Amino acid sequence: MSARILIVLFILLSIVYNAVLSFVAQKQRQKPLPVSVSDVYDPARYQKFLAYKADYRRLSYLFQLLGLLVELPLLFSALYPAVERFCGGNPYLIALLTYVIFLIPETILSGIRSGISTFHIEEKYGMNKKTVREFIKDFCIENVLEMLIIVLLTLFVTFVGEHMDAWTGHFSIGLPSAAKISLILFAAFFLIVVLLNLISYQALRLQYHFTPMPEGPLLDKIRKLQEGSKKKVKAVYIYDESKKSTSKNAFLLKLFWHREFGIADNFINENEERELLAVLSHEIGHLKHRKNWRNYLSYLSIVLLFLVIIGLIAWPSPVLRFADWVSQSFGISVTNYTMILNVLSSLLGPVSILFGLFHNSRSRAEEYEADREAVSNGYGQELIATFKRLSNDELVDVNPHPLIETLEYDHPGMANRIAAIQREMAKGRQTAG
Repeated sequence: MSARILIVLFILLSIVYNAVLSFVAQKQRQKPLPVSVSDVYDPARYQKFLAYKADYRRLSYLFQLLGLLVELPLLFSALYPAVERFCGGNPYLIALLTYVIFLIPETILSGIRSGISTFHIEEKYGMNKKTVREFIKDFCIENVLEMLIIVLLTLFVTFVGEHMDAWTGHFSIGLPSAAKISLILFAAFFLIVVLLNLISYQALRLQYHFTPMPEGPLLDKIRKLQEGSKKKVKAVYIYDESKKSTSKNAFLLKLFWHREFGIADNFINENEERELLAVLSHEIGHLKHRKNWRNYLSYLSIVLLFLVIIGLIAWPSPVLRFADWVSQSFGISVTNYTMILNVLSSLLGPVSILFGLFHNSRSRAEEYEADREAVSNGYGQELIATFKRLSNDELVDVNPHPLIETLEYDHPGMANRIAAIQREMAKGRQTAG
């Protein structure tokens, strides 16, 4: 089977998958809300929530269709041999130009979709405060960052692919030498990840203005929350979310050795102090997280990936056959690493879903654990009140279908989350009694 046909099949399967989840979500929203979240919406507000989700559903269907109409001609065009000739057979130029060919229509569609989301849907429901200038600035920053990430990874893969033959003496090395090369590749990849994290951190600073929280009673209470935690957050910033949206957030940013709290200005201005402390107590719960089997399983998956790479370097026949298959499918003679990565990402789609299931399960478990920290500090009721208010303000789906929560959510659905907090509070009262 041609790689082109395979990519189309995976695109169609993705559309069907999203359509099924959308249908399941709609059926779930027709059911009465569970007791734990029954007071989040009054009837009029809930109808507004349903209309909001319907608007996004129609937008999603439209752009899935447009994406298909753009991607199919690109996949089946004769561009790729022409790109090869235009670049004089240079694999680096070929990879970058191929990426640009996919990038331009994808960026245009993404910009149009984002603009409609922001200035039509979010505006319609009173959730947008961005100006056109602010929107363009954020869109450019986000896309430049994404482009930089993909370009760096593509160049890295191209460099490795072009030099692997020489490094391995025409693929005639044993396992010990393959392990050494793998270690070097992992180290280089780690450095790229570090660089990209630093760039992402700076990009966030370009999108928002962060101001250190002034000394005072609130900052003292935040510091007191960290007592008993080996890992400390020394920097607390307030950022100007109110200039862009009605969204309220307080997050813990971890960048290797550096940790800081970011608190939306409208959270501080519109919520009670104890609600803020409840959310920050939850974030501190993440710092106190104890390793469990899910974490060790994640480490094991990295070790297995390392062993697979060693095996592929020592016995490269599957990789070489795969590269030849992609080249034949697109009628090219020089290895096009962008196409290889595109095809590989399609083939690994089912595997990424399985990894996503595991990641989401681990993440939800850690969120429950962090909620328990807030309850143990006496902020359970405030945490519930905050979740309910934010859900109402941001038209959150508070009762997602269990299947969708399992497949898609890295945080617990609000109904389950609030019910778990209430159970934890009940346990505390029984213990105290």
